[in-house]
Amino acid sequence: MMEVKAKLNNLRVSAKKARLVAGAIRGLSASEALFRLPVIFKKSSPVVEKLLKSAVANASDQYDLQASDLLIKSIIVNKGMDLKRWIPAAFGRAHPFRKHSCHIEIVLTAKEGVKVNKKIKDNKVETVKLADLDKEAKKDSKDTEEKENKTSKKADKEKLTKEKDTNKK
Repeated sequence: MMEVKAKLNNLRVSAKKARLVAGAIRGLSASEALFRLPVIFKKSSPVVEKLLKSAVANASDQYDLQASDLLIKSIIVNKGMDLKRWIPAAFGRAHPFRKHSCHIEIVLTAKEGVKVNKKIKDNKVETVKLADLDKEAKKDSKDTEEKENKTSKKADKEKLTKEKDTNKK
């Protein structure tokens, strides 16, 4: 079974609030979820949408699948690290509070009946000699300079002929 994952760590939204958005799209097709997410008015909604788009891009890159061919198999929201902070209080005291964060992981799978072919990537590395590139660049620059000189000489001759013609009149 084909699975594609996308993961986001340390999102500065509490896990409880992010789970509201995750629950709204869990089990939907990827295209339906991308349609619904902009309408959900939560802070984590655009972030989850971006993460889902990343997972769809991973699927299209690895397996050549479209968003309409994918289902959200699971979306997991885990608690992340808390930032411990203090807020001033009366009589010179301070009260502690925490800024919560979360980790989100989306797992996509292909719908039933969709043919899945893994892409084969060519990881060939071409070696290039820098000295040869430098020589070619110098030749190209000389050729362009010569062409510019020829065109400027032609332009100068044309100007001189035009001036002579105007002087004769």
